[in-house]
Amino acid sequence: MPFETLSDRLKMVAMCSLNHCKARYGGNGVKVEQGLSEAIMWRPSYYLKAGKYKIIAVEVEDNLYPESLKGAAYEISHYEMPVSVYQACSLESYQGDPKHKKVNLLRSHGFGIITVDDDGNVVIQHNCVPLAQHISPDVLEREIRSLSKQLKVAFRSAHDVYHTNEGQGLQDAGQIIEAMISELAKQAHKKNVVSNGTLSKPLGSQIDDLYAANAFNNHRAALGGARDFIKEFRNTASHPPKSAKQAAEKIRKCRKGFLDAIVIASKLKAVSSALGYQMRIHTT
Repeated sequence: MPFETLSDRLKMVAMCSLNHCKARYGGNGVKVEQGLSEAIMWRPSYYLKAGKYKIIAVEVEDNLYPESLKGAAYEISHYEMPVSVYQACSLESYQGDPKHKKVNLLRSHGFGIITVDDDGNVVIQHNCVPLAQHISPDVLEREIRSLSKQLKVAFRSAHDVYHTNEGQGLQDAGQIIEAMISELAKQAHKKNVVSNGTLSKPLGSQIDDLYAANAFNNHRAALGGARDFIKEFRNTASHPPKSAKQAAEKIRKCRKGFLDAIVIASKLKAVSSALGYQMRIHTT
């Protein structure tokens, strides 16, 4: 019998939540009380494959946010396959968390939560993405704090997409950078810094024209960073993975790319402000 180390109460939580996950994700590769890898010390209560390149791993425990999860997060986020991690607990434990303090910590740190009531009813209270993909709202707000209101709104929207589809979310973040470059070129044209022909050129050539203009002499590092980013994020976001290892690597690159986009946006905003330009962007 599986889950022999658990109490009767948690055994029901484990069995009901496992059956729910199998119905939702399929029953491929189910492992009970086995480690994901020798490189990860944490042994989940169970895990299973969700599609070709993703693992759903679940810790069954009524003590919300156990030390086992805290210690495993770094190793899991660097594993060669994307892993989404849930804690399954009784509904009573979930509801008994004062002000949902521990529940909110779980969510903030990228973990999902599954509850099971006394009748065996299962509810996924909070979904989650692979830990390697997770960017919490708190981290996002900290990173975008220096941006304008319009840019903040744009990055929040891109972040919503990112947590559903990391590649498309990165594309959306990249489009913000593209819009900022286009707006810099338009403003520079109004100031007779670049010619009208610049506006009809591809984005990379627009950056090159701005880079060559004397007015941007002190801002070439920001323009060079934007050019490198645009080239890199397009490659990262558009290439589908062909293995679990590539899927994990793509997720990590998309996360880095999304955060890099915010840094680039901050630098471009500083360039715009230094030159007295108005930064109004339009993204699709």
